[in-house]
Amino acid sequence: MSLWNHFNQRTYLGYLAIPRIAVGYFFIKVGWAKLNPRFLSGQLLVAQLGRAASDPISWHRDFILHTVIPHAHLFGYLVCFGEIAIGVSLVLGCLVRVSSCFGAFHNLNIYLAIAIPNGGPMVGLNRIYIILHLMFVFASAGRSLGLDGILKKRFPRSWLF
Repeated sequence: MSLWNHFNQRTYLGYLAIPRIAVGYFFIKVGWAKLNPRFLSGQLLVAQLGRAASDPISWHRDFILHTVIPHAHLFGYLVCFGEIAIGVSLVLGCLVRVSSCFGAFHNLNIYLAIAIPNGGPMVGLNRIYIILHLMFVFASAGRSLGLDGILKKRFPRSWLF
């Protein structure tokens, strides 16, 4: 199948491949920047979550203040390697539905804990990423220019692809 055939189809999933790869590249870039001892130790994560007291949802605020901040070292690793894993999945187009569910959840947490308290363009950016991730889930964006298309042919009854 040629590159043109990915874009010249009745569903036009080929056009979702471009933002999928761009979002994946962004996740890899942001996750790779967090591969440093200061973030992985939890110091930067605690600094970013310092204003979490103004989180609009009380149970989420309690989760951040009483679970994430005391275990910042563990969550530093989860955030860093989770972002890299989501990014690689989106770029390769492999298990996009699963990784986009995690990506939407990740961006929702950033939106509630960091973006809303700090304000600025980060609020709109996280809203856009949440919407894009949900679009990737419902449209199976990995089937075009991705490994999900190959895996769907091999396992046609699987909902993962």
